[in-house]
Amino acid sequence: MQSLIIQILAEEMKIVLLEDAKKIVVLGIFPIIGKTETAVKKEMASALQELKIKKEPIIILPEQGFFPNSKEWKLSKKQFSSVYAKALFEAHRGQFNKRGTYLLLEIGDSVSLCVIEKDKQTHINERILDRVVADFREAVSEPHDSRYLQDFCSNHFFIKKTGKSALEAYAKMQNDPTEGAELFVEYGANMGALLANLDAIFEPNCIAITGTLAQTFDAWSHAMGKMRNHHRGKKPACRVLPLKDKTNSAILGTASQL
Repeated sequence: MQSLIIQILAEEMKIVLLEDAKKIVVLGIFPIIGKTETAVKKEMASALQELKIKKEPIIILPEQGFFPNSKEWKLSKKQFSSVYAKALFEAHRGQFNKRGTYLLLEIGDSVSLCVIEKDKQTHINERILDRVVADFREAVSEPHDSRYLQDFCSNHFFIKKTGKSALEAYAKMQNDPTEGAELFVEYGANMGALLANLDAIFEPNCIAITGTLAQTFDAWSHAMGKMRNHHRGKKPACRVLPLKDKTNSAILGTASQL
C-alpha cells in the first residue's frame, strides 16, 4: 500500500511516496526558508497540484514552535509532530530496544517530550512542556515576568539574553571559544535541572535529545551533567544521547504507524 508523506523541515518541504516500510521515492523538494505559515500551506497545495497528486498526504510537521499555529493547520486527517515521528522511528527501529521507559526530548523554539514505554507493545505519549512553571517564586509573590520552562530550556533563553538564536551564538563560539561560553554554561545548568526532574518523574532507561538545539550539545553538555548530578546526589543517572537526525527517520517512523 502506497502512502504519500509530506515532511516540513526548517528550510525545505519534502514530498515522498512510501511504497513499503523501506522504499521511499522522492517526488519533490521545495525550498521554504523564510516563508510564513500561510505561504508554506500555499506552497504545499501548489506542489501537490504541480505533481498531479490527488491522494491525501500524511503530514509531518516541523518541531513545535517553529510555526506557532502548525498544530491547527488541519491539512490532513493524519498529522504527526516531528518529535512524535522520530519517537516512532526510535521505538521501532532505532536506539530503544529493551523493555522500559525512554524519553525523547526535542529542544528548539519549544520544548517537547515523548515518553516511550516499551513492553509487549509500545506506547508513546507526547507532551509540550513550554508552559510548565519553572520558577516557583511566582507562586508566592506578585508575578511580574512569566517564568516558564521555555524561558530556560528553549531558544527563547538565548533570544531573551542576547537577541540572537542559539545557533547564531554557537556559530560565534566556534570562531572564538570564549564568545558566549558563559551563556551556554548557564543554559546547560538549566537543562541539567530539567533532566534531573525527568529522572525523578520517569526513571528512564535513556534520555535522547533532538531538535535544533541538540546541534549545540557539546557546548553545554558538561554543565548539564554537573547540575544533573548535583540534584541526583549519589543516585546513578541514565545515559543522555544527542541524536543526529538520520535521513528519513521521521518518514520511516511514520510508516511504522500505518
